[in-house]
Amino acid sequence: MSVGDFLALCGEILLLVVTVLTCIDLARARDRARLDIALVFVALAIDVIPRLLPRLGVDPGLLSLVQPLARLAHPYLLLRLVDHFRPIRGLVSWGALVLVAAAWGFLLFAPEVTVTSWEWAVTAVFALLTLYSAGALASAAERGQSVIQRRMKLIASGALVFAVLLAAQVTAALIDSLASTAAEINQVGPLVMAALYYFGFTTPVWLSRAWQHAELSDFIRSSAGSPGESSRTALERLCNTSRHAVGGLAAAIGRWEDDRQRLVLDAFGERALVGGPIAFESLISEHWRFRRPFVEDRASEVRAACRRLAPGLDCEALIGVPLVTTRRVWGLLLIFVRRSPLMPDEELRLLSLFAEHSALGLDYAALIEQLRGVKEEVEEEGFDT
Repeated sequence: MSVGDFLALCGEILLLVVTVLTCIDLARARDRARLDIALVFVALAIDVIPRLLPRLGVDPGLLSLVQPLARLAHPYLLLRLVDHFRPIRGLVSWGALVLVAAAWGFLLFAPEVTVTSWEWAVTAVFALLTLYSAGALASAAERGQSVIQRRMKLIASGALVFAVLLAAQVTAALIDSLASTAAEINQVGPLVMAALYYFGFTTPVWLSRAWQHAELSDFIRSSAGSPGESSRTALERLCNTSRHAVGGLAAAIGRWEDDRQRLVLDAFGERALVGGPIAFESLISEHWRFRRPFVEDRASEVRAACRRLAPGLDCEALIGVPLVTTRRVWGLLLIFVRRSPLMPDEELRLLSLFAEHSALGLDYAALIEQLRGVKEEVEEEGFDT
């Protein structure tokens, strides 16, 4: 086995490992985001397995028939991921789906001679579609920051490598003199793509923590310059930072009124949101009783909740993180998200760090305000005497 073949084999095995990890994640928590990610890797696995089975002396059988179909589905499945961050035009989404269906029909039902003669053209079209998907993923990454942004850029880079692999196949079919170069690309490319997808979709804990701590440090520095700021300013900064961090449509604070035992939504100038008391029997109040971070992605129930709180937003998911310390319950950070978050665990960890620091800052601000009040009382009493 040559070095190139060994690298290609390592890349294929790594893709299968990531496929297993994403399927386990889907089995652990079933939602649309995890389903879309699992579909991406199942399609890649179907493309990889027919190349691995002959090495084990096993006939791939029908898998050889569906292998090219799975490969062509990859760019469309990537576009489904983009939809979790920003809207995809209906013309683009449906056009990509029709293109995949047409390509499948051509490969399945066209005469073998015709398929052999024009397969390069089909591959070229899907190389361009994959390139578009990679660009859309990179653009979607700009809607987030820190961990989310870095992971999305890695995924976009992996999609770009996949487009290069398809382009190499087209080049080899059209230009014989470049066939050897294309073969070398096809040996190294799968490992590079698998590594990028691995770090993007199943980021190691140590790397994820490093990115989160860097983002938290930036957040702390942004708030350290104004120690005497009001609690409203601190909460407004928390909302803006959190919304940008997860690519949300809007963010607000459900302020806890301890005397009335209720949450009151403070929209902080978000025109799409309607402030005021949150009903005790509402979806948000149900989660609030547990005082734990949550992602609510039951689309029908979220839409019903948003009709009251955010009638101007097209959102199908809510992210909530309590603002609670040992001294006081401040309320609930709420992020309104268009679709189910693509990386919910990552986003909850990052938002929890922001919320914890902000809640402690609110405690300190309240304590300082209390001390100022005591000082003024003492000074007044001293002046009277």
